[in-house]
Amino acid sequence: MKNRFFYFVILLLAVCLSANANDFKKKRKKQETTPALADALKKEKTEDKSYDKVITKEARTKKGLITLHMVKSTFYMEIVVAGQMPQDPMLVEWSCDEEKVYLHNVISRSVCDENEPIAISMERNNLKPVIRAFPIKAFSKDSSAMVIDATKLFCADERPVSPFIPASPFDALFGMKKMKGVFKADLSSILDFKAFPQNISVKSRVAYTVNGTPFTAVVHLSMIQLPDEPMRPRLLDPRMGYFSDRKVLYSTEKDQSEKIAYVNRWRLEPKPEELERYKKGELVEPAKPIVFYVDNALPAKWKKYIKLGIEDWQPAFEAIGFKNAIVARDFPTDDPDFDPDDIRYSCFRYATTTVANAMGPSWTDPRSGEIIQASVYMYHDVLKLLHNWKFVQTAQVDPKARAAVFDEETMGASLRYVASHEIGHTLGLMHNMRASYSIPVDSLRSPAFTAKYGTTTSIMDYARNNYVAQPEDKNVRLIPPLLGVYDIFMIKLGYAPIYDAETPADEYATLNKWIQEKAGDPMYTYGEQQILGTMDPASQSESLGDDAVKASRYGIKNLRYIMDHLVEWSAIENRPYDQTSELYYELTKQYQRYMGHCMAYIGGLYLNHPVAGDEQKGFVPVSREKQKEVVKFFFDEFKEQPKWMAKKEIMTLFEPNNDMVANLQANLLRNLLNSSTLGKVGMNAKYSERPYTQKEYLNDLYQGVWNKTEQGKALDYYDRNLQYAYVQYLLKELELTKDAEKSKGLSLELLTEDHLPCYGYEYHRHARQMSANTKISDLGISSKTLYYGQLVKLKELLKNRRHSASGDDKVHYDYLYFELNSVLK
Repeated sequence: MKNRFFYFVILLLAVCLSANANDFKKKRKKQETTPALADALKKEKTEDKSYDKVITKEARTKKGLITLHMVKSTFYMEIVVAGQMPQDPMLVEWSCDEEKVYLHNVISRSVCDENEPIAISMERNNLKPVIRAFPIKAFSKDSSAMVIDATKLFCADERPVSPFIPASPFDALFGMKKMKGVFKADLSSILDFKAFPQNISVKSRVAYTVNGTPFTAVVHLSMIQLPDEPMRPRLLDPRMGYFSDRKVLYSTEKDQSEKIAYVNRWRLEPKPEELERYKKGELVEPAKPIVFYVDNALPAKWKKYIKLGIEDWQPAFEAIGFKNAIVARDFPTDDPDFDPDDIRYSCFRYATTTVANAMGPSWTDPRSGEIIQASVYMYHDVLKLLHNWKFVQTAQVDPKARAAVFDEETMGASLRYVASHEIGHTLGLMHNMRASYSIPVDSLRSPAFTAKYGTTTSIMDYARNNYVAQPEDKNVRLIPPLLGVYDIFMIKLGYAPIYDAETPADEYATLNKWIQEKAGDPMYTYGEQQILGTMDPASQSESLGDDAVKASRYGIKNLRYIMDHLVEWSAIENRPYDQTSELYYELTKQYQRYMGHCMAYIGGLYLNHPVAGDEQKGFVPVSREKQKEVVKFFFDEFKEQPKWMAKKEIMTLFEPNNDMVANLQANLLRNLLNSSTLGKVGMNAKYSERPYTQKEYLNDLYQGVWNKTEQGKALDYYDRNLQYAYVQYLLKELELTKDAEKSKGLSLELLTEDHLPCYGYEYHRHARQMSANTKISDLGISSKTLYYGQLVKLKELLKNRRHSASGDDKVHYDYLYFELNSVLK
């Protein structure tokens, strides 16, 4: 009996619980009927397990990959004698004895060639624990399949069916908790089921009580048979920006196991009859194009831009010889078998929710990395996100960005970008946050340059709109390109057939040659998305250009210009200032992004992916001069920011919030002072020829905060606020306050995220492929010593200055001295 591989996929309303394709099962030989099964077949003749008594005339039956029956409220499946089926996120395998059918978890992250002598050992050591048992209710009339009651497999409070998002490591960081509910079996049921030649689909209604409130969800679960012959995998090179399935390879050809990964990509190959034409360089259509069905719920005025965004990827595939490789179609209205929840169809879905985001997950064959299905989910309030981004980044130069409601063309262009970006994810591409760094900042003000490249060299970057463009710049492109040169190159690396290679390992020479051909051009460099802090200032979210300080100066200049016209461009006559208030806070968030981009230089390291022979280093420290430039930039901004961000004529239009600007400044200072930043400075200094030491860095911060005090100058409200924040933060770091618990504030990058990482598919499933903040050894002792030294020095300054100051400054100094004198004996 032929072994079969299946895949579980769960879609819940607008929420997708993405399958994790990290498991692999090498193809096994055809199995014979086992002795246990033979005994069971004999026993069936003598026991009362009549097929007709179980599957009665009342049954609703649908035949396909697996024959399905519904008898009243019980759901039956006919399981063939041998088979395998994965469950999110694992492969499972069926076995049986005389009484039951068992579902096993197949632990199979390790791989080896089936011809290897060690293959037998690997098979023996990969135990398959039982995760569920099903009593055999009957056998099919020809005894080729066993009938089991599978109701609880599709309608129960278990992982494959649960509508609740799995716990994420980001939950605690953002103060979130995994939603849990009490399952109500009596209120849950199977609503519908379908069977097709290659898959089955079951729709269930599952009911819960969550925090005392009724909660009901409709869950679609599909099982699909994977191809008998897996697609040949393509091994991931770290210089390739692709999602991947990670493996551990065992071989007698090497002295140790090897970590490898299979690129996630669609099976794209010429039709057999056109193979020779393709090899000669002729453009041909693939045997199976990538088809995305676009939700009919999308308004027509937006749908056309979504379709354009999907098919914007066609030139990348044409560059490797395939025409019409990816196409967009409407949901069919004349096909009764079409179901957007059926895993056979890849769809672009639209949901009317207040979520301001979009996502593009995909599911793969764990044996090869082949993408078998993908979907894009666009939530309604992504329109709000696009509108606000456009306003705060380009209103200074684009009158259309000032409108309360964008015209169709303006919003359409933004939606097209969203569609193209998310489709890139469904093609297997990860974010490339380094793409925009390849562009000189001043080139973003050039009409000719931006007409060719837009704001970045990759649509997979987060380079939304051209915030560098100044009010006087004319005919400058303000949005990303339809497709970047990096994107076209990456499709070649992932999808171009390499016919002269017999194995995935044989492909490496050709892949390396293609990569080396572009090695000197930064436009083709891949840089991972960084989470939980930024180590590499060249690979940042939402940034533009090759110098974040220069780009941020341009950006802040534009923010000030927009702020001067904020009421004029946003207030609606005879209406509250809600829109003005919202855009004001969006301007402050954009300002924080700029400051965060600059912050990354402090202690930063430019990260690379070196290979032997390319003369690259794994990392290069940011220069001492650049770090000192950033520190000066921050303190210059502390002086300038209140002048335009705290204007009384604007602030008095909203609810009272006297401390908003002061709190923002205090948060920026805390990010400069925190031990993580100090650790980065230490690591940078360790590898620099001209180090910017931790002591010198803290001394520069000290001078920036206390220079007026040292010079005997009067302070203003914001000076005193910064000084107070400085003292309080260091006291907490030294655990010298009553509340000794350290402040665990989020990085500037995370504070300004419009789509939190814990919800993004790419964060949840492939976080290991992203670059978390580079590991820094515990500098707790040294950082405390340095902080202590700063406070001792400050205590002496306050001791002397408090007697010569007057008014508010004297009270301020007296209090700070009192605090320090109480703890520093």
